[in-house]
Amino acid sequence: MTHQKNIETAGPDNTEQLIALLDGLQPSKQQQKTLLFQKLFPGIERALNRDVPQKTILVELQKMNLSLSMGGFRALLENEKKLRIENGERMQCETCGSTVSKSKPTLADLIAPKESIKGDDNA
Repeated sequence: MTHQKNIETAGPDNTEQLIALLDGLQPSKQQQKTLLFQKLFPGIERALNRDVPQKTILVELQKMNLSLSMGGFRALLENEKKLRIENGERMQCETCGSTVSKSKPTLADLIAPKESIKGDDNA
């Protein structure tokens, strides 16, 4: 209640102090892990596409101060993949720019090319 009263009576001098307090806030440890994982995701995905074992990737992430359990790694990986698919992002080869396919195609992946071929026939 006292905090609310202080905010309501904030003048120009007090406003600067409040802004300084807000500027000093940091994300939680879990949010920091998630943000770092998101930044590293393209490299993680490329490593997985080269059949680098997840355990090896975890060891390297540990060296980068991103300590995860195998379950935590897999959860972040699946969440990030899901978000990127929902946003329409696709993995691309760094050399040629073509879309990198998943190691295990889904039924939707197998059906999609056939639908685009039917649409091109204009029959």
